Amino acid sequence: MKTATSIEHAMRLDGVDAYESARMMKEAGFDGVDLAMCHRQDDSEYMKSEEWAEVLYDQAEAIKAAGLTIEQCHLPYYPGHLPLPGDGSYEAFEEFALGGLIHGIEIAGKIGCPIAVLHPFLDVNNDEATLQGNIRMVNALLPHLKKHNVKLALENVYAHDGRNYSPSVTARAEDIMKILEQVDEEYVGACIDTGHARIFRLNIGKMARLYGKRLFALHVNSNAGEDEHLIPYMIPAWCEKSNYDDFLAALKEIGYQGAMNLEIGTGKMPAGCGKHFLGMAGLVARMMANA
Repeated sequence: MKTATSIEHAMRLDGVDAYESARMMKEAGFDGVDLAMCHRQDDSEYMKSEEWAEVLYDQAEAIKAAGLTIEQCHLPYYPGHLPLPGDGSYEAFEEFALGGLIHGIEIAGKIGCPIAVLHPFLDVNNDEATLQGNIRMVNALLPHLKKHNVKLALENVYAHDGRNYSPSVTARAEDIMKILEQVDEEYVGACIDTGHARIFRLNIGKMARLYGKRLFALHVNSNAGEDEHLIPYMIPAWCEKSNYDDFLAALKEIGYQGAMNLEIGTGKMPAGCGKHFLGMAGLVARMMANA
């Protein structure tokens, strides 16, 4: 299994450019990259522009120059701590988001990225509207997925009101499967975010087994109850409630074909830590990939 993480870690920590960051990732033992298409995602018109795309094309060139592959990408998303755009309806959300999502899928196809991860539409007050809205969104994206030969993975996500996490139906694999069962199984599957699952005390091994062949991508990270995006195994054992041994066994059982992708954060480490942060992350990712 290949390993991956974001190209932005060393860029943020050490102020290096994408080429140097990719080189450092390669040196740390990573095979590939999870490319974030999330810059200025609050600007629906900008996301349709070539200026927005150029940032991604430049990073893709840096990734390939270092001998890395683009294993997956993260499409623009509407943050769960903000109210939905417009009147909060699916229609308003689609008007805001669809153009940027289509552009992201087009870019993914051009740079050879096989899987695009999407935060589902989430109406915290209406589960049925959430389910039906996501079916509509996926079907609107499907022609573009097929045209550009990109698969879509729906991530388990949450909303946050500034004090509390809200699971809604987009947090649970059982409910995301209700969407997947009604859409194209070749092009649309799931992404497990282990940190998001941990917030709601969900069993990540059970999630993987439930998704089975519909599991296309991973966002592997750890936390102690908040969305902290830590390197797995890096918190004290009494705080670590995710059963990674069972999760890794489940991935093997279902024949998971994607990357062992760590979606982690650097925190406020001082400049100069990039090499060491990537080195530790690379070792953990490789261990998990080889389990």
